[in-house]
Amino acid sequence: MAHNRIKESCSDQAVYYLVTNRIAGGRMLFRDQEKYKLKELLFAGSAKLSYQVIDYVFMDNHFHLLIKIPPNSEMDDLELLQRYRLYKHNEEIEFMNSAQRDDFREKIHDISFVIGNFEQRFVQWFNREHSSWGRLFGQRFDSEMIEVSAQSDSLLRVMAYISLNPVRAGIVRDPQNFFFCGYADRLAGGSVGNSDHGFFDLFCRNIEAEDARDKQRHFREVFRAYMLGLRRYKNADSQTLAEFFREVNLSEELAWDDLFIHKCRFFTKCLVIGSEAFVREKLSKFSAKMKWKRIHEPYTESEWNDIYSLKPRRKSG
Repeated sequence: MAHNRIKESCSDQAVYYLVTNRIAGGRMLFRDQEKYKLKELLFAGSAKLSYQVIDYVFMDNHFHLLIKIPPNSEMDDLELLQRYRLYKHNEEIEFMNSAQRDDFREKIHDISFVIGNFEQRFVQWFNREHSSWGRLFGQRFDSEMIEVSAQSDSLLRVMAYISLNPVRAGIVRDPQNFFFCGYADRLAGGSVGNSDHGFFDLFCRNIEAEDARDKQRHFREVFRAYMLGLRRYKNADSQTLAEFFREVNLSEELAWDDLFIHKCRFFTKCLVIGSEAFVREKLSKFSAKMKWKRIHEPYTESEWNDIYSLKPRRKSG
């Protein structure tokens, strides 16, 4: 059966997706061993296929990923051949014809192929490890295209939603203490934070930085302040952040600004997340292809700071 999914591959810009899937029946099957394997396979796959892990969290019965698909024009034929060898497990391949190059380039920049490959490899490992068989995940994964721009804090809100999963579940008080999430990983210097210097240029307008490492550090400070409720983050300078964190440290409890704690389906079932203009642009581009039974339109609520999703129109009455 066809699965509603808005996706695109661009030659001139990256595309970002929030990806979610859950174990069938809500079973709690992801223990530490399974979470280690999920992380291993997720990052290993990026050497073969064309994607970057921006954020992730592995919970006991589900996962969330924030995946960046880079422009397909960035990869030359030599790099494509190297990834093809890895994908085929054959270092002796010396040549790809034009049809093979076009087909493989398209596949490795397709979010459906990327996540399908990741899930398939994990399920194969899981079934071998546990002498089981059959379906592990309840359904095909959900994906939402995310706007990443200075005009919207959609990226920060999605990252906060991912990072605060273990806090919502009551596992930790602070996501930096949950090993299987991107927030703790980036603070520990993991590769998940390699793009943070680029996000600095979007979200840290009044902070000076000397180099890429400095930009990464400042972006992580701004992101933490954002999760803790600093709404004026766009105009925050280093002094503002220092004063904000002093106030936070004086509090007995960390008060996370988790807007969507009771609105999880806003993120996992909505196809597109961004500014109203971004959502309307994707609606115009894809509506004719989707064959929806119900009219879709941008949706938001007053406290969501102009973040919109693409949802079916609510039934009247």
